[in-house]
Amino acid sequence: SSQVARCFACCPLSRLLLLAPPSVAMGGSASQAEDGDQGEESRFGFMFGSKPKSASEIRDERYCNYLCSLNKVLQDWKKEVLKNQEALMHADYYMEKIQEVGRVDAERARDILAKKGIDDEKRLELQKCYQELKKACGQRVPQFDDQGMHKTDAHWMKQACC
Repeated sequence: SSQVARCFACCPLSRLLLLAPPSVAMGGSASQAEDGDQGEESRFGFMFGSKPKSASEIRDERYCNYLCSLNKVLQDWKKEVLKNQEALMHADYYMEKIQEVGRVDAERARDILAKKGIDDEKRLELQKCYQELKKACGQRVPQFDDQGMHKTDAHWMKQACC
């Protein structure tokens, strides 16, 4: 059965923990990861007999592609390919884009992310890395509970959308 993920609009980073699974090496640029899988198949699938993707499928793929882009930015920052401020600018951009996506289908997102090499452990690593980046740039570091929710927002989120 399909399980729809909770609304994490106020805390997109919490979704890094609460969505998905495994391991394929990331390659290419952040923009390539963003454009990723939804591209050719959804644009030209109708020409080859496959059914068009629903809005929710496209939304799930967009979420996963943004998460992969965030992963690439944080990897590049760790490898010192990107300087702190540049990495933060890109990471914050993708975090904002993830937030804009809204609700996603948890199972479908897990499957997509698994194919892209991002599992629960990797998302926890991304969360910690993002926190390190924020700290390195002298910005307030978001704090999360065991469920990946902002500690100050966890009660509000349960009442609002869960």
